[in-house]
Amino acid sequence: MALTPRNLTALIRIGGVAAGFGALIALTGPFRYSDLGLPFPDFVAHGMLFYGLAGLMMGALPRSRTTDLALALIVIAGGSEVLQALVGRDMEWGDFVGDSTGVLAAVGPVYLAGFRRLVREHPDATLAELRAMDRRQGRGAERPVADPAQS
Repeated sequence: MALTPRNLTALIRIGGVAAGFGALIALTGPFRYSDLGLPFPDFVAHGMLFYGLAGLMMGALPRSRTTDLALALIVIAGGSEVLQALVGRDMEWGDFVGDSTGVLAAVGPVYLAGFRRLVREHPDATLAELRAMDRRQGRGAERPVADPAQS
Protein backbone atom coordinates (compact mmCIF):
# COMPACT_ATOMS: atom_id res chain seq x y z
CA MET A 1 0.00 0.00 0.00
CA ALA A 2 1.46 3.32 -1.12
CA LEU A 3 1.39 6.14 1.39
CA THR A 4 -0.96 8.66 -0.19
CA PRO A 5 -3.13 11.31 1.46
CA ARG A 6 -6.19 9.10 0.87
CA ASN A 7 -4.54 6.07 2.50
CA LEU A 8 -3.16 8.16 5.36
CA THR A 9 -6.63 9.60 5.99
CA ALA A 10 -8.04 6.06 6.11
CA LEU A 11 -5.40 5.05 8.68
CA ILE A 12 -6.17 8.14 10.76
CA ARG A 13 -9.87 7.24 10.65
CA ILE A 14 -9.12 3.73 11.94
CA GLY A 15 -6.98 5.23 14.70
CA GLY A 16 -9.71 7.74 15.50
CA VAL A 17 -12.35 5.04 15.88
CA ALA A 18 -10.02 3.05 18.14
CA ALA A 19 -9.25 6.17 20.19
CA GLY A 20 -12.96 6.97 20.42
CA PHE A 21 -13.72 3.55 21.85
CA GLY A 22 -10.76 3.90 24.21
CA ALA A 23 -12.06 7.28 25.37
CA LEU A 24 -15.54 5.83 25.90
CA ILE A 25 -14.09 3.09 28.10
CA ALA A 26 -11.87 5.56 29.97
CA LEU A 27 -14.72 7.97 30.62
CA THR A 28 -17.38 5.44 31.62
CA GLY A 29 -15.40 2.48 32.93
CA PRO A 30 -15.64 1.22 36.50
CA PHE A 31 -12.28 2.65 37.58
CA ARG A 32 -11.42 5.96 39.21
CA TYR A 33 -8.94 8.54 37.98
CA SER A 34 -7.01 8.32 41.26
CA ASP A 35 -6.34 4.63 40.53
CA LEU A 36 -4.22 5.60 37.52
CA GLY A 37 -1.63 7.46 39.61
CA LEU A 38 -1.08 10.20 37.03
CA PRO A 39 0.91 13.24 38.23
CA PHE A 40 -1.63 15.86 37.10
CA PRO A 41 -5.25 16.68 37.94
CA ASP A 42 -8.21 14.99 36.31
CA PHE A 43 -9.24 18.02 34.24
CA VAL A 44 -5.77 18.11 32.65
CA ALA A 45 -6.17 14.48 31.59
CA HIS A 46 -9.56 15.38 30.10
CA GLY A 47 -7.98 18.26 28.20
CA MET A 48 -5.23 16.02 26.83
CA LEU A 49 -7.77 13.39 25.79
CA PHE A 50 -9.98 15.85 23.91
CA TYR A 51 -6.95 17.59 22.38
CA GLY A 52 -5.96 14.24 20.88
CA LEU A 53 -9.51 13.46 19.76
CA ALA A 54 -9.79 16.87 18.09
CA GLY A 55 -6.52 16.31 16.23
CA LEU A 56 -7.68 12.89 15.08
CA MET A 57 -11.06 14.25 13.96
CA MET A 58 -9.47 17.05 11.96
CA GLY A 59 -7.12 14.56 10.29
CA ALA A 60 -9.83 11.96 9.68
CA LEU A 61 -12.40 14.43 8.32
CA PRO A 62 -10.35 16.92 6.28
CA ARG A 63 -13.37 18.21 4.33
CA SER A 64 -15.37 19.06 7.45
CA ARG A 65 -15.32 22.54 8.88
CA THR A 66 -13.11 22.95 11.93
CA THR A 67 -15.84 24.81 13.80
CA ASP A 68 -18.32 21.99 13.18
CA LEU A 69 -15.84 19.40 14.47
CA ALA A 70 -15.05 21.50 17.53
CA LEU A 71 -18.72 22.00 18.36
CA ALA A 72 -19.39 18.27 17.91
CA LEU A 73 -16.58 17.43 20.32
CA ILE A 74 -17.83 19.93 22.90
CA VAL A 75 -21.30 18.34 22.67
CA ILE A 76 -19.65 14.92 23.08
CA ALA A 77 -17.77 16.27 26.10
CA GLY A 78 -21.04 17.38 27.70
CA GLY A 79 -22.65 14.06 26.84
CA SER A 80 -19.75 12.17 28.36
CA GLU A 81 -20.25 13.98 31.66
CA VAL A 82 -23.96 13.14 31.65
CA LEU A 83 -23.12 9.53 30.75
CA GLN A 84 -20.65 9.38 33.65
CA ALA A 85 -23.43 10.45 36.00
CA LEU A 86 -25.68 7.72 34.61
CA VAL A 87 -23.09 4.98 35.24
CA GLY A 88 -22.43 6.08 38.81
CA ARG A 89 -19.35 8.23 38.33
CA ASP A 90 -18.97 11.89 39.22
CA MET A 91 -20.27 14.50 36.80
CA GLU A 92 -17.95 17.51 37.16
CA TRP A 93 -17.90 20.92 35.50
CA GLY A 94 -14.11 20.95 35.82
CA ASP A 95 -13.87 17.91 33.56
CA PHE A 96 -16.13 19.57 30.98
CA VAL A 97 -13.98 22.71 31.12
CA GLY A 98 -10.88 20.53 30.63
CA ASP A 99 -12.50 18.77 27.66
CA SER A 100 -13.48 22.08 26.07
CA THR A 101 -10.05 23.59 26.71
CA GLY A 102 -8.41 20.61 24.99
CA VAL A 103 -10.65 21.07 21.94
CA LEU A 104 -9.93 24.81 21.80
CA ALA A 105 -6.18 24.21 22.17
CA ALA A 106 -6.30 21.86 19.18
CA VAL A 107 -8.36 24.08 16.88
CA GLY A 108 -6.73 27.39 17.88
CA PRO A 109 -3.68 26.89 15.62
CA VAL A 110 -6.00 26.03 12.71
CA TYR A 111 -7.82 29.35 13.12
CA LEU A 112 -4.50 31.18 13.47
CA ALA A 113 -3.20 29.58 10.26
CA GLY A 114 -6.37 30.65 8.45
CA PHE A 115 -5.97 34.20 9.73
CA ARG A 116 -2.32 34.27 8.61
CA ARG A 117 -3.36 33.05 5.15
CA LEU A 118 -5.96 35.82 4.89
CA VAL A 119 -3.40 38.44 5.92
CA ARG A 120 -0.95 37.19 3.27
CA GLU A 121 -3.44 36.77 0.42
CA HIS A 122 -5.96 39.57 1.08
CA PRO A 123 -4.40 42.13 3.45
CA ASP A 124 -6.71 44.97 2.48
CA ALA A 125 -10.01 43.11 2.01
CA THR A 126 -12.86 44.01 4.30
CA LEU A 127 -14.68 41.29 6.22
CA ALA A 128 -17.66 41.73 3.88
CA GLU A 129 -15.38 41.17 0.86
CA LEU A 130 -13.84 38.11 2.48
CA ARG A 131 -17.30 36.70 3.18
CA ALA A 132 -18.25 37.29 -0.48
CA MET A 133 -15.14 35.37 -1.57
CA ASP A 134 -15.85 32.43 0.75
CA ARG A 135 -16.36 29.38 -1.48
CA ARG A 136 -18.53 27.74 1.21
CA GLN A 137 -21.06 30.53 0.74
CA GLY A 138 -21.63 29.44 -2.90
CA ARG A 139 -19.95 32.50 -4.33
CA GLY A 140 -16.93 32.89 -6.56
CA ALA A 141 -13.36 32.79 -5.37
CA GLU A 142 -12.40 36.08 -7.00
CA ARG A 143 -12.19 39.33 -5.12
CA PRO A 144 -15.25 41.45 -5.93
CA VAL A 145 -14.57 44.53 -8.02
CA ALA A 146 -16.22 47.79 -7.02
CA ASP A 147 -18.92 48.86 -9.46
CA PRO A 148 -17.81 52.14 -11.08
CA ALA A 149 -21.47 53.17 -11.48
CA GLN A 150 -21.86 53.27 -7.69
CA SER A 151 -18.91 55.65 -7.17
